[in-house]
Amino acid sequence: MKSKGLLILISIRMVIAWIGVVASVLNFGKPPFGIAIAFTIYFFGSSLIGKSIIQKETSNKISNPTIMIFLVLDYLVLLSGFYLAIAAHPEGLKALPIQNSIFFTLFFLYQLYISFFLHRTFSTVMGIIVICGYLGGMVVANLQGVEVDFGYQLTPQGPNRIVFVLEILKVILLLAKTVCIVKLVSFLLAILENNNQRLSEELNEREISLIQNDRLVTLGSLASNVAHEIKNPLAGIKSMVSYLLAEEKSYLSNKDPLWYQKEKQILWKHRTKKEKREELDVILELFPFLERRDRFYFADRCIELGIDYKSFEGIPGDDNTSWDFIFLWLKYKTMENANLLISNAIDRTEKVISTFQQFSKPFADREKSYVKIGNGIRDILILYNQYWEMNRNLITEIDDQLTTYVNEASMKLVWSHLIFNAIQATEPKTGEIKVIVNKAQPETIEIKIIDNGIGIPKDIAKNLFEPFFTTKERGEGIGLGLYICKTIVSEQNGTISFSSDHGKTEFIVTLPILKSN
Repeated sequence: MKSKGLLILISIRMVIAWIGVVASVLNFGKPPFGIAIAFTIYFFGSSLIGKSIIQKETSNKISNPTIMIFLVLDYLVLLSGFYLAIAAHPEGLKALPIQNSIFFTLFFLYQLYISFFLHRTFSTVMGIIVICGYLGGMVVANLQGVEVDFGYQLTPQGPNRIVFVLEILKVILLLAKTVCIVKLVSFLLAILENNNQRLSEELNEREISLIQNDRLVTLGSLASNVAHEIKNPLAGIKSMVSYLLAEEKSYLSNKDPLWYQKEKQILWKHRTKKEKREELDVILELFPFLERRDRFYFADRCIELGIDYKSFEGIPGDDNTSWDFIFLWLKYKTMENANLLISNAIDRTEKVISTFQQFSKPFADREKSYVKIGNGIRDILILYNQYWEMNRNLITEIDDQLTTYVNEASMKLVWSHLIFNAIQATEPKTGEIKVIVNKAQPETIEIKIIDNGIGIPKDIAKNLFEPFFTTKERGEGIGLGLYICKTIVSEQNGTISFSSDHGKTEFIVTLPILKSN
């Protein structure tokens, strides 16, 4: 294995070691502290030694079987730490390492770790072994006296109680993510390794039109394969969550067919953070007849779900039937909220994937259709969502009703180039990007992308749309982005222009509102 690949493995091992540091801090003064320290020292020490070996001239002579041995050894250390942590916890707390997100994260990172080895058979076999090892933690915990609930009915987990259905869902998620990551990384590295040299030669030897088609078709193949591998696990997760919610609703209806009518009588209340803290104590005092654990669960659910506790004030404490139903209903509403959050997250991910897939079509598919320009621009803005959330200000003035007759996939590539160029031109924290879509004339749509970057020097402005002309650092671009944008816009019977001063650069795309022939 080459040194660059080995350095990637070392980098992931260092991430695992830092998680060990976090675990050490969290367990300071507790029985598992020594285990976390040993785990951290092993991964830090071996990573530093490995890095020094790789940087020597003989690093490329390290054989694949030798690397496999160390990957297996790392897994045994991780698994031993997991099992020892279960054993080290006091009686009554043995289930905590299984429910602890740190160990789940470590198992996930290890599967990412082995996937970078790029050996399909080894990664598949080790992936299955890793999942079996995680499941083995439940066996170890059960032998230590932990209760395992195998019922399909979801119940709250406790420090000495494991809900089997929840752990299976975590394993499904672990498996789905692993499949996606292995395929994605393997495919990307294969493309880079096999085509890098050929790409650089073709840029100088072929005509620009050939470069456009060849590169974008390659990207399209990558997009289609990756999107397919990601969408299938997402659909499975979404289906499973919906199924669990439907089962819970069915069980609720069997208990009380009129539960939905009773739900209409529930009072709902929005609380500020201060009111949440104050009402928690109020609820705990008003329902003293509930057991302590149930009382805290009841108060927490009322506050988190936005339920007014006054809806339950008239129910006597000895009415066990009503209170059992109330707790069942609260659990259902919690699952309903969780299902909504998961479904929204998956829908948003699928929308991003669909946009990514469309990048394969700009030159392979020239078919035009009536599209709303605003929808395509919003899809691209979602792709760069991390920039708006973290360090740049986005302002949009988009008329979502404006429709034109263009090739949607091609225009999305234009928006992607222009918006990302604006992001690169602006500074973090102070950067501001404005996107305006309006009707400039009765038969013309005008799209403006404005940024507050340093601007474009006048001496290079005339060359901006020429092929292979770039102002970016070496390796960041080859100077085809704006040329491709101009070519695409011209094919849609539109125009593209720009104006720039220090502190403001404005790209303007105009598109006619045409009728199909």
